[in-house]
Amino acid sequence: MDLLKHREVICEIGERAGKEYNIETSMAKMKNDWTQIFLSTKPYRNSGTATVLGFDDAIGFLDEH
Repeated sequence: MDLLKHREVICEIGERAGKEYNIETSMAKMKNDWTQIFLSTKPYRNSGTATVLGFDDAIGFLDEH
């Protein structure tokens, strides 16, 4: 097949594939992390408004990702 003639192209394709795999793996981990985040609301005194709970975990993931 005379692969040595195409060594540079083959190496470049392999490097691109490796980088793509790393990105896909990272994205899958991020998606899994975010499925564990739940935001909820809690009434704020008697004001008729609410506060959002669960921001601490979400902010941590935002900083990490």
